[in-house]
Amino acid sequence: MLRALLTLLIGAMLVFSVPTGSEACSYDCNKEELAKDLKFTLGGPSISFSGGAYGNRLILPITDSNKIGAVVLLPSCGGITPKSKGDLQRWGDLLLKNGYAVVLIDHYTSRGVKSNCSGPSKPIKYDRLSRDVADALALIQQQTAIDKSRIFTLGFSLGAMTGAELAGKYSWSADDVPKPRAVAGLYGGCANDKPSLTPDANIPVLWLVGGKDLETPPKPCRYYIKLIQERGLMTYHEYPNASHCWDCSELSGFTRIVANGKKVTYQYSLKFTKDSEQRVLNFFNSFQSQ
Repeated sequence: MLRALLTLLIGAMLVFSVPTGSEACSYDCNKEELAKDLKFTLGGPSISFSGGAYGNRLILPITDSNKIGAVVLLPSCGGITPKSKGDLQRWGDLLLKNGYAVVLIDHYTSRGVKSNCSGPSKPIKYDRLSRDVADALALIQQQTAIDKSRIFTLGFSLGAMTGAELAGKYSWSADDVPKPRAVAGLYGGCANDKPSLTPDANIPVLWLVGGKDLETPPKPCRYYIKLIQERGLMTYHEYPNASHCWDCSELSGFTRIVANGKKVTYQYSLKFTKDSEQRVLNFFNSFQSQ
């Protein structure tokens, strides 16, 4: 009888210890689910961008131009959430208003991943994030109204690091899809699982950072920034008093412990946000049709 009870107990422990569903993805168990390609669709022209409804959908601006630029928005490791989608929508609206088509990548929802913020152990790695960008670019390049020489990425935190990864000469493995013309990033970092900026970058990079950012501090990036600047491919600006996520209006005051063990509090700054918006537009607008 005792042996039978022990057998049942051990069996029950094994059953309850196996992760399933989104929990499995959170711990990188469900590799088949994580490896699935995202499905990107084409939406109609619009004057407004809805961050929640338009994930993985290409939205065209209302314009008379037959050669428009396009931007792939790359969210932070938290993805599209009730607290982030308003700010992502603001960026989408800004780009649409200025004549750019926009697609916001949602890397996580269809894969059952709630967060990709666990540093080196994050469930979705850079190669998969990069392939998602390539898949979005493939849809963009099929559109006759889009100028194929004016396609960019704009990323935030992990999204900025994904964009910087794309800029590397040897990091782009999607031979079937051309690289973006240039990449822009806000509060990306170089001290996490691996440096995102690399000296072999072969497309232009806009890199905006906060001097008081404890989550992705700017100092580890400066060596790489200097090397890329020497080759004329880096546009860099540091906001000395900005924290991480300075454009995150809905997260202002939010405190958490991040992957590097630091306790951080996000502080929204309208001044830095407006300046960042203008710098991003100036950067993209500086590229003429080829």
